[in-house]
Amino acid sequence: MSRIGKLPIAIPAGVSVALDGRMVKVKGSRGETSHVLPDGISATLEGGLLSLDRSGETTELRRMHGVTRAHLANKVKGVSEGHTITLIVNGKGFQGEVNGKILEMQIGLSHKVLMDIPSGIEVKLAQGQNTFTLTITGASRELTGSFASVLYRLRPVEPYNMIGFRYSDQVVRRKAAKTTK
Repeated sequence: MSRIGKLPIAIPAGVSVALDGRMVKVKGSRGETSHVLPDGISATLEGGLLSLDRSGETTELRRMHGVTRAHLANKVKGVSEGHTITLIVNGKGFQGEVNGKILEMQIGLSHKVLMDIPSGIEVKLAQGQNTFTLTITGASRELTGSFASVLYRLRPVEPYNMIGFRYSDQVVRRKAAKTTK
C-alpha cells in the first residue's frame, strides 16, 4: 500500500467535508473547493478522519492513491489555514506597492511592472531599503504557487549580487566576482 496514500487526513475544526459519489467537497473559513476522485479510488469519512482506499494493485492505482491523498490534504489545509509563499526582492532602487488588486513594482526596468492579483490570492508587501518582501497567501496551493512563479520569472535572482526575486527558502549558490589576471 502507498505510504502516503494510507495516511488518514485529519479534518480540523471549522472545516466540513462532504462526499458525493466521486466528488469530495471541502468547505472552510477561507473558502470552498472540490476534488473529483479518479476511477478506482474511494474515500470514507469517519470520526473526523478522511481516508482513501484503492480497488486494485496496479501501478497506476498505486500512483494515483498517494497523489489524490496529497491533493485532498492540500485542499483541507488551504481552506483552514491557507498556503503562504514569501518572495524576497533585492536590488538598487527596487520598490513595490499594492493598490487594490494591482501589484505595482519598480524592479530595475525602464517602466513600472503592473501585475493583476488573481481573485482568491492576498498579497502583503513589506518595504525595506532597496528591497521588499512579498507574502502571497491563498486557499489554493496551485494558484498561490502559480502566481509566485509568474512573479519570480520577471527577474530571477542572479548569483553574483543577489539582485532579483528569490523565494525565502531558496538557497542560491553565490559566484565569485570575475577577475582578470
